Amino acid sequence: MKYLCVLLLSSFLFVGCGYTRHYAHVEKFEMETFAAPEIRGAGGYKEPNTANVRMSANVHVGSQDKEQLRGLRNKMDGCNDITQCKAYKSEEVNETVDGTYKMKYPYVEASLDYISKKELFLWGISFALDKGVYGSFLLGVNTKYFEVGGSLGMWMHFRDFDYSGTTYSCDPFYGAGGSFDKSSFERGNGVGVVVTYGGYASAYYGPLSLNFSVNIYRPDPEYPADDDGSASKLGRTISEFDFPLVVTEYITAGYRINENWEVRLGASNIVGEFPGWHWGATGGISYYTK
Repeated sequence: MKYLCVLLLSSFLFVGCGYTRHYAHVEKFEMETFAAPEIRGAGGYKEPNTANVRMSANVHVGSQDKEQLRGLRNKMDGCNDITQCKAYKSEEVNETVDGTYKMKYPYVEASLDYISKKELFLWGISFALDKGVYGSFLLGVNTKYFEVGGSLGMWMHFRDFDYSGTTYSCDPFYGAGGSFDKSSFERGNGVGVVVTYGGYASAYYGPLSLNFSVNIYRPDPEYPADDDGSASKLGRTISEFDFPLVVTEYITAGYRINENWEVRLGASNIVGEFPGWHWGATGGISYYTK
């Protein structure tokens, strides 16, 4: 019985890591990077203590360029059970990451907004179908000739993310000095979930409005297990670097045809923690309930 207890205790100690440690070290990736949804306030003066719903359909066209990312380094410093292997050599690890963003604009977007005003303050919630599902909350002020505000949202969207690198394996209990092996891997992921934040400002007079907004997110991809559904071969994926921020700017002009209908046309731009600017055009039509 004593030996059985020792055996069981030992097995519990090794649950989750096992005798062999595996780390998948990301060294190259290419990710589709889409323009974030536009942030919109009321788009005009709104009477205090009123609320309404806005339904919109929008079209986007723009450049589909590749942005080579610079300065990304994936370090192994936190992986003690690998770096302390006797056969480990730090100079053999490629810490420079070859990263690429594929800039894209979603062609069609549909949104539903609930907008309410209490005295001077405006708040609202928004749901959109934009390469996935987007939801956000906005808060701002709405005056007779202008409005400003901020927004916080979450976006689950479909995009291609392919990554590759080297899997490092260490077995400290193999033979007298242990073993250290390397192998290459390639993986992919098609869904991303990000938190978005930004702000908007509009100026208006009569049926005309001029609108500007910025929506920001940082990609934070998930790393699925290997193809057979077990993480034992691939191990924990290491990406000890921040993916560069993606900033989407919109500037549009709107014309309110009547109480219910509005048309908008303008430009968009994807910028961020990378050198390039990626311009596009945007337009849409909105219906406001009374």
